[in-house]
Amino acid sequence: MPQPSRIIVLNGPTGVGKTTTGRLLARRGRNGACVHGDELAAFIVRRVEDEVGLGLGYVNGATVASNFVEAGYDLVVYDYCFEREANVARFLGACTRTADVFLFTLWAPLEIVRQREASRPGRTRLGARVLDSYETMGNSLDRLGQVVDCRDAPESVAARIDRLTMDSCGLLRAAEAA
Repeated sequence: MPQPSRIIVLNGPTGVGKTTTGRLLARRGRNGACVHGDELAAFIVRRVEDEVGLGLGYVNGATVASNFVEAGYDLVVYDYCFEREANVARFLGACTRTADVFLFTLWAPLEIVRQREASRPGRTRLGARVLDSYETMGNSLDRLGQVVDCRDAPESVAARIDRLTMDSCGLLRAAEAA
């Protein structure tokens, strides 16, 4: 019996290395895709917050990841900032039932995160947002999946996460039988 597809959510504070690690991790699948939450957020051109729903990055990310699974991809990585448990629940509520879903929060000392964020090519600096996301996640780190120290090279971190999923570490929800 074939293994169920895997959706791996890479969480972490702004600038920790989610996108770099996510792309490397997705390459480890026979058919792998990496969905970047920041790119989904870029679809918004204008928004009056009192007039539209918020938090669509979680729902849209789950929907896109699910579409890849339904098309036959065995490994889909979604990298985004999940600061609270409620964000994870929102993602899971919109996610396919035919894939195992894993959550890993990439973590490193704040100074390393700040250095990485400052050196990201072609991206606007996020300034105070780095500290805000780091502190918010730090307050609920024990409820945000499997924490992975990401001070090592991204290739090593991706390989470690891939191995952890094989041992069901970070599993939030197993695929339902059809």
